[in-house]
Amino acid sequence: MAPVKSEVEPITEAQAIFEAQEDDQDELHPTKHNQGQLRSALAFLEYWAWEAAGIFVSAALIISIVTVLRKYNGRQQPSWKYISLNSLVAWLSTLSKACLLFAVSNGLGQMKWVWFSRQSRTLSDLDTFDLASRGLSGSVALLWLVKGRHLAAIGSLAMIFSIGFDPFVQNLVHYVPHYREDPSQVSLLASTRGYNTVGPLLGGDTFYVDPILKANVYSALFNLDPTLPWSKPQHTCPTGNCTWDAMASLEIGASCSNITSQLKSTCFESKDASSDFGVPYPNCTLSLKSGVTLWYLPDGGAAQPIVVRTVLASSNTVHQSSIFPVIQYIFAAGSNQNPTEGGGISTEIGNNTLFIATECVLQPLVQSFKASVNMGVYQEERLEKWTAINRTLDGDYALTLKPDLQENFAMNGTQIFGIGWEAMRAIESFVTDLFNGYVVAGSDHFSFERSGDGVGTYAATDTLEAIFYKNLTNSNCPENDQLTCAIKNVASAMSKTIRDGAFTGNVSYEPLSSSQFTRGTTAGRTMVTITYVAIHWRWLVLPVAVWLLGALSCLCSAWSTHRVHIQTWMSSSLPLAIRPIRSSPNFRGKGYDDVEIDASGRKQTETGVQSYRDLVFYNKSLKDYSQRATRMNVKLEAIGKHDNFC
Repeated sequence: MAPVKSEVEPITEAQAIFEAQEDDQDELHPTKHNQGQLRSALAFLEYWAWEAAGIFVSAALIISIVTVLRKYNGRQQPSWKYISLNSLVAWLSTLSKACLLFAVSNGLGQMKWVWFSRQSRTLSDLDTFDLASRGLSGSVALLWLVKGRHLAAIGSLAMIFSIGFDPFVQNLVHYVPHYREDPSQVSLLASTRGYNTVGPLLGGDTFYVDPILKANVYSALFNLDPTLPWSKPQHTCPTGNCTWDAMASLEIGASCSNITSQLKSTCFESKDASSDFGVPYPNCTLSLKSGVTLWYLPDGGAAQPIVVRTVLASSNTVHQSSIFPVIQYIFAAGSNQNPTEGGGISTEIGNNTLFIATECVLQPLVQSFKASVNMGVYQEERLEKWTAINRTLDGDYALTLKPDLQENFAMNGTQIFGIGWEAMRAIESFVTDLFNGYVVAGSDHFSFERSGDGVGTYAATDTLEAIFYKNLTNSNCPENDQLTCAIKNVASAMSKTIRDGAFTGNVSYEPLSSSQFTRGTTAGRTMVTITYVAIHWRWLVLPVAVWLLGALSCLCSAWSTHRVHIQTWMSSSLPLAIRPIRSSPNFRGKGYDDVEIDASGRKQTETGVQSYRDLVFYNKSLKDYSQRATRMNVKLEAIGKHDNFC
């Protein structure tokens, strides 16, 4: 079919006759007029039924999301068989958004006809409205077109903000871990009241020290692992999250004092057969009241950079009532900075060198604590400690402690804690032999030497090397003193060994008398991680706002359609394809351009009134256009660049 030039005539006499006839009919038949209005209202509601359904279904789905999330907020994450909570929320959100945008899209399509019904508009506005009903870019363009001063802007805002609808809904759901006790799983932690574990028999009534204690002490001196594995007591926690009530256990503590002020310096001229030509040379000595001494040559020829000795507690020591031997050392500060310097250290020691003296003791005590394991990491909260020691001369205890434990401890009342005779003598011998040596540095000589005669039983020279060269002050020790940090590490290792007796007591030899010493494990609470749902309701603001904008957009579109008395054509293009349209910027019949749109093909023999009724573009419903398009044997074909009209 060839294109037909289409024009719309200005208002004619036929139009006036038609309108007058309709007014007369309304006056003569008011009942029919009311019935017609009712039919029009019902038809109007029918045209907007799907859009209204979309709005209400979208609201129902949002309410469903809120209902489900309120039910599970603060509860354990549901374990459904075929779907998860997140998936359910995502499905409901997607359906809600789809229903809402269906209504908003049609509402914007109808706003297009409202836009053109008020006055003549440019043809390009059709494309802007059409794109706005489809997505973000078109909605932004429509906002720019109407400058935000038209009801169509509400629908555009709904389309724009709908981009965040799904992400905001899904961000409502968060998951947080909660811990709950699981009685079916057992967690254990050792607490020891008595210790008398020793190694093999050395001779007479003397035993070697417990090999496990020795291994832990060596690890504390030589292993600088920041996790301090030699200080963590053994425990069982199958889930990695456990707690124990307050308890008390026998432990070993450390106490150190700076005794630099007690150093006494003496320098004298020394001469012996080994000196050159018998020429005397200066020799300086630093000494403590206990008899511990260190010497050096002021000219740098030789020196003792460090001396470590054990002495008995007496009036010459700070710790005058210590059970175990007192450990003292004198140290030339800064002499251990370069392990590769060797004998050259002596050249840096002279009268201007700062010398430090420290005294430390190991002391039995009872420590109360609350232990826990969090994410596999063991930690303790230290509560109280008791250090009052009673020396006994009978029974199996060499010493006892009797703290009055409160009821909030795992073991309450007056309990006896103590160390047996065999273990006491073994530890005394171990400490005396271990901390006993000195360093000699000369021009061509450097060595770690053990004090006294014989080779010794334990690793005295290795211990001296650790105290001298190991960076002990960085192994979680706040003290800036090598001996202090070393003794604190040793005390922690001994405490671990004593407490681990409940797990390892059957490994080492124990005298028969030790059977009465109490070693036990305390059961704790094993916590399992449960995932709980936490709803952050603030993320619901945007979805609700989008729904309100969408509902208001459709309501405004329907109200505007009714107000200007036009048909509900939504986004359909049939009215443009079947009927001619105005291409002029006004309705006054001035300056019409020819538009190549196929006309309806109706016969032109009808009366003027009938012709006007057919040509008034808002007089036919979308249903009428659909029926007419079905009856018309007309095909639409896109014409290519090189096709001809024929």
